[in-house]
Amino acid sequence: MPTTSAFLASLAESLMHQASFALVYADAGRRCLLANPLFAAVLGTSPEALVGQLLAELDHPLARAVVQALDRSGQTGEAAPVDCEVEHADGGRGVLTGCVLPHRTGDGGQGFLGLFQDVTDPARIADFVLRRDPFVTTLLDAAVDGVVVADRHGIIRTVNRSCRDLFGYDEEELIGRNVSVLMPPPFSRDHDKYIGSYLETDRAKIIGIGRDALGRRKDGAVFPIHLSVGQARLARDVVFVGIIRDISERLAAEQKATYLARHDPLTGVLTRTAFLEECEAVLAAPFPGQEGGLFALYALDVDQFSDINEAFGFHVGDAALKAMVSRVTEVLPQQTYVCRIAADEFAALSRVESAEQAETLADLLHDRLTASIYADRHWVRLRLSIGAAVQDADIHTLEELNAKAKLALQAAQHNGGNTVCFYTPEMAAAATRRMFLTMHLAHAIERNELHMAYQPIVEARSGRIVGAEALLRWNQHTLGPVSPCEFIPVAEESGLIVPITDWVLNAVVEQMAAWEPAGTLPNQIFINISGPQFLRGNLSARLEELLGRHPELRGRLGLEITEQAAVRDLKAAVQTLTELEAIDVQVAIDDFGSGYSSLSYVQQLPVSKLKIDRAFMADIPDNLKNGALVRAAVGMAHGLGLVTVAEGVETEEQRDFLVSVGCDLLQGYLFGRPVGPDAFAAMIRAQQPAMA
Repeated sequence: MPTTSAFLASLAESLMHQASFALVYADAGRRCLLANPLFAAVLGTSPEALVGQLLAELDHPLARAVVQALDRSGQTGEAAPVDCEVEHADGGRGVLTGCVLPHRTGDGGQGFLGLFQDVTDPARIADFVLRRDPFVTTLLDAAVDGVVVADRHGIIRTVNRSCRDLFGYDEEELIGRNVSVLMPPPFSRDHDKYIGSYLETDRAKIIGIGRDALGRRKDGAVFPIHLSVGQARLARDVVFVGIIRDISERLAAEQKATYLARHDPLTGVLTRTAFLEECEAVLAAPFPGQEGGLFALYALDVDQFSDINEAFGFHVGDAALKAMVSRVTEVLPQQTYVCRIAADEFAALSRVESAEQAETLADLLHDRLTASIYADRHWVRLRLSIGAAVQDADIHTLEELNAKAKLALQAAQHNGGNTVCFYTPEMAAAATRRMFLTMHLAHAIERNELHMAYQPIVEARSGRIVGAEALLRWNQHTLGPVSPCEFIPVAEESGLIVPITDWVLNAVVEQMAAWEPAGTLPNQIFINISGPQFLRGNLSARLEELLGRHPELRGRLGLEITEQAAVRDLKAAVQTLTELEAIDVQVAIDDFGSGYSSLSYVQQLPVSKLKIDRAFMADIPDNLKNGALVRAAVGMAHGLGLVTVAEGVETEEQRDFLVSVGCDLLQGYLFGRPVGPDAFAAMIRAQQPAMA
């Protein structure tokens, strides 16, 4: 039986030379006293060469790690752990893990025993690097995005705090499970397919690719994620690092942005661009469509919508438009595409069975949209013009159908608005004509194509010429004479009426200045002024400038405005009329009775004359109703101190009736047609002997 000391010596010898772990013994001065072959092999030397060396002088990661552990153990008197990544002789990498133990020698001195095991198993290496390293753990937990690390088989090795919070799992519930637990089908099946492909080919198909996918939380809820996958090598194996971001908010914002880009924010209908895309797609089907039937396009325009905004405020106007769109969707068939083209312009494409049904729908739509609307605590009524076109065999695109609907809308507006009009082939010719007139009217002044004609205005009882109405005429060099009924609306729509009216004012004043010294200037010359020109704001200033050159004409120049223009903006009209009165320019209400047919507003306007519309002259005195209206208009005008002028007098019977009811002045073909300046001057001279 060996002694205890001999037994311990034998045991120590076996441990030093036969143990499967690296072993080193150092004294208190950190000098190596013993080392087994495994420890020496890691440092690339022999046990004998290590004996007597200071470990701090060895340039090797393991030696440095042991010295640090020696220091800690010496300070605490307890075991100090050691974890160190090392490189093997064959170039592979491994991890030595173990500890340094303090040891009291028999003579009271101190030594240290270090024992280390080589853990080159990939799973243990990953566990060491990814879970036990405090720096890596801190770094991963600081990431905002979720991070999951899995091995080559898809088994989760570690997850950070964000990933656990994102999916609702605790760490121990995920470690060791397949990463597919975080994904719903089909993404989980795709992951398994990618893993299988990698194991067979050693090529990862999704490495370095970021893509949108779906994640599945612990409670089963599915949500959108963005997944980026990277590959890392530890020793001889591979781990995959997945970075996961919840993109629910991003997708919601993108969906909202897409919706707003394709829908009007006020009414919710399609924007013009989205409308074109949707409608072009449905019109691409062969005529008359795979489902049968035709398409009808309705172009809607709210007439004078600005009046509602000005009277009640924009909040009422917006509410009225929303209510209007709601009624459009109620009346028109399902699957109708509706869009907002401009502030008060809309379009709707509907599938109809026939042109007759399209017309019925248009009339029903107009009736519904022009009925009273309760908008933000106010009752309003919209005036609405609708232009419509029905698909036929010649229409293949939305652009063609829309062009015809727009022509129909223009025709409806030219007819006074607030009506329904369907496209006819004649409209295209009329539109071409208007475009031609607009183009040439813009150059009419510089080409000297405009001239003035003057129609006499006579005193009712004597028949003596006391004034004239200046009338604009256009003799186009290729078309010849163009009727004012045709070119004046074109001028007003295009805005050319403003420079043309300015030319008229200057031409008439210059003509009056030429007549005055010759004695052929009547008491007053009246000029027709359009509504836009009348409300421009600088009309009085322009006339003040012209009359300043010819002060002798003050009181002899007058203007005629329609009653619609006078009451369109009553406040502005009163201001302008007051300014004109101050510079001694009289104003007459033209075509009285053709619009509002009321004298209630006339008393608010500083005007001097009322011109009774020629429509009331028809068939008098035989037409008793027209006669009664003329008699009433003359009586009320005289009651307000206004002079009355009857237009369109063509017969002796009409003249006699007008004289009998007290009409002051008469105008019409009975007394003379519009003539040029020289012919009118001759008419004045012809009556001068009678005046003498």
